[in-house]
Amino acid sequence: MSSPPEWTRRGFLAAGAALAAACGRKPAEGFRGIACVALAGDRAIAVVDLLAFTLRHNISLSCRPSALLAHPTPERPAAFAAGTTEGGSALLERVDLAARKVVARVFVGQGAPVVRTDPRGFLWSAAGEPKLRAWHADGLRPGPQLNLAARALDFDLSPVAPLACVCLEGGFVQFADLASGKVSEPVRCGADASAARFRQDGRVVMVACRGESLLRVFDTPSRRIMTELPLALRPDQLCTSVEGGQLFITGEGRDAVVTVYPYTTEIALTSLSGRKPGHMACSENPRYLFVSNPSAGSLTVYDIDTQKVVAVIGVGVEPGVIVITPDQHYALVLNQGSSDIAVIRIAAIKAGRARRAPLFTMVPVGGRPVAALVRSGVDR
Repeated sequence: MSSPPEWTRRGFLAAGAALAAACGRKPAEGFRGIACVALAGDRAIAVVDLLAFTLRHNISLSCRPSALLAHPTPERPAAFAAGTTEGGSALLERVDLAARKVVARVFVGQGAPVVRTDPRGFLWSAAGEPKLRAWHADGLRPGPQLNLAARALDFDLSPVAPLACVCLEGGFVQFADLASGKVSEPVRCGADASAARFRQDGRVVMVACRGESLLRVFDTPSRRIMTELPLALRPDQLCTSVEGGQLFITGEGRDAVVTVYPYTTEIALTSLSGRKPGHMACSENPRYLFVSNPSAGSLTVYDIDTQKVVAVIGVGVEPGVIVITPDQHYALVLNQGSSDIAVIRIAAIKAGRARRAPLFTMVPVGGRPVAALVRSGVDR
């Protein structure tokens, strides 16, 4: 038999080299940890293995959850679910992730609770009362209780001091020293002051006034209004960039995202976005802003540095909350309408004329996922 021509040998060797390279190329690996997903429809927490991207098990709750919080000590295999019972009571439940069950619960008021984690080992709650209540993270034992001038609608905790800024019913703001228990005189803030966010240095707090479509910026030391920032939309959703240099806002009134510079207290720009943009999340590397578009079933991805759209991704029915894994490799999008999680590999998002990126996978989780947190390590 005659030997094959030279070009055939070269083609064979080239094909062999390509095959070897393909075999040696590692597939995308998941995150070594779990996602705990609050299911409002199933009254449960779905635990998803992020290494295999599969549903591992469910943990039953007594409430319809609206929020999930991590333990103030990250090493503890615990999470906290906040929500409402059938009768409308606000409930806080401590979940042992290793034992896969609720180990403590406490009623914290009426209606949907607002809960924040204090690094000192407390959870603070407000729910339908003129009070801020503290609970010890281990066991949910009652802690300090602060009386307010009116019913609390929302609050935020300073990242640098034991201080809370509380939005009160009636358009007031009140500051509370969590260490001493002293509460300042309420300050009139304007109609429908509904959300407060401290700047990362704690010296400024921004209050969203939905009824007036503006931000009022308070100087924390003096407790006085520094400036007002009129917005092109109602401030329904707020999201801060990882390093704290930008505050992004979406809401009714315009299909856009407003960017605010907290350190210069000015509006940078208003960018057009998808149809009725909603929840947001930011990645650190690369610096992307992810915006869910519930009515369109899509996700818009912005490059924070260039302030341009880099991708629009179809993700599912009624996408809502977005969570970025700690390694910055994946964005998890909770689809309330289709009861699943859309997983996007961030490295697959490439700026270009197509402005498209593929979904990495979908994970069915159950009825109406509304909140999530990600834990490093694999809890067995």
